[in-house]
Parts: sequence; C-alpha cells; structure tokens
Amino acid sequence: MKTAVVAVCLMMASVVSAEVKNNWMYFESNVTVTVNFSANYYTVTKGEKWEGVSAKENGVLVKCGRKKSAEVAAEFIDGLAVVNAIATQHEIETLPHELDFSIFGNLTITMAGRTAVCTNFRMGRGHYADYDNWWLASSKCEATPTTHRMTCICQGMNLQFHSENKSDKIVVLPTPGN
Repeated sequence: MKTAVVAVCLMMASVVSAEVKNNWMYFESNVTVTVNFSANYYTVTKGEKWEGVSAKENGVLVKCGRKKSAEVAAEFIDGLAVVNAIATQHEIETLPHELDFSIFGNLTITMAGRTAVCTNFRMGRGHYADYDNWWLASSKCEATPTTHRMTCICQGMNLQFHSENKSDKIVVLPTPGN
C-alpha cells in the first residue's frame, strides 16, 4: 500500500499545471515608483502556459503557469556569476537551481522625476524553503555578499536593489551620489 501511495505522489508531482497564474513582483521605495518591463525573451517549464508580461504602477505581472525546472534556471543563470543576482527571499549567496519561469529584457524604473533603464535585465520566480521568491539579475549588476543588496549600472541613473525578505517585493533606490 505504501508503495502505491508513493507512486501516485510521484506521478502527481510530474503533472504540468494547466492553470495560468498572475505572478506579481513589486518595486518599493521611499518615493513613488513606476516600472515597465520590455521582455524580448522568456523561458517557462515545458508544457506550461504563457500569456505574457505587463506592468502597472510599481509592479511587473507575468501571466503563466508555474512549475519549477532546472532548465529554466540554467537559462536564467547563463553567463552570470553569483555576484550578478539577488533573491527576494534567500539566506545564502547562490544562484537558483530551479525556477518556474524567467523573463529577459529591459527594466525601466521612474522615481523622483528620473528614469533608469536597466538593459539585459533578468527576472525569475522560484522557491526557497517554504517561500516563493523572485530573482533579479544582470551582468551589469553586482551584489554585495551577505547584505542582500545589489547595485546595477543602468542608463539614466544607477540603481540599488535591496531584499527585505518579502517574497514578491524588493526595495529600489538610486545609488548614492547619483
């Protein structure tokens, strides 16, 4: 009987989700923030549905199914080092091993009357412990180990991203002296 239950659980775990979900990522600051993400490429686990990327006010919305896979994470981290990425919720300095999906393109953030365009930017959604989390990355970004902060060279102004351990939120500020 125990073997049959394990077999059913394993089969259920391999079933692809047929449901499209709203996956929001929010950018917060001490001033009003508006964001846009112009995606030129995406990855999603094979068999998952994809409906696209949009933005509203301070949030980026990715509409797709969610099932983690190593293949999506491998595309996300291609060409990156550990210092090029930050997660919204993660205790150790590493790159993701599995992600539900990832998007590649230009992140535009407007705050305090100034606009930054972070080109070749990546965002992906995964899991850590019992939490969902988001990953942000670019070869033009450098994270400071153990601080949960990442500074990115962007057009218009450079930005600093700071994780406060909230699964769908990240703090964004202009870098000092910007």
